[in-house]
Amino acid sequence: MYRQLTREEKTALNRFFDKWGVFDYFKDKSLLIKENSGKEVYLMNNEVKKLALEHDPVLAGIKLGEMKKQFWLSIEGASIIAKHSNKRKIVVNEQAEALVLYGRDIFGSSIVDHTNDFDENEVVLITNRHGEVIGIGRTRFPAGKINKPTVTVTNIADRGAYLREEDS
Repeated sequence: MYRQLTREEKTALNRFFDKWGVFDYFKDKSLLIKENSGKEVYLMNNEVKKLALEHDPVLAGIKLGEMKKQFWLSIEGASIIAKHSNKRKIVVNEQAEALVLYGRDIFGSSIVDHTNDFDENEVVLITNRHGEVIGIGRTRFPAGKINKPTVTVTNIADRGAYLREEDS
């Protein structure tokens, strides 16, 4: 069932969007919560929003993520944020790109570029050289030490998960 966001949910999302520098982008966007076993946040246009509230379709819009104690970004949500923000990103080489898509963690030597705005244990967007989001990771080191010759980013979610789930 789709519903409007509560005041607390709006506040939590606005804080999240502000942290990523996309508050202005999402300020006038239509967002709804779909309650199943959790609370999923969907982005949609106004016409689809009206339809979703009136007819309760199985699926409507793009899933940005899930509301838990805090907001957890989906891969599609990460892709939207990456297009409108230049915060908390790492760029990996082609070899690491393939490994990330298989669920592997990232070695510092595979990182070809990164922003300098993250610390240890923070969520970052993992992109390829073309700027496409291929995963979401958690840093093990701050930006200044991210190129160590060891695992420096833990893979939390990646685009390859969709394909791996098909084989199950």
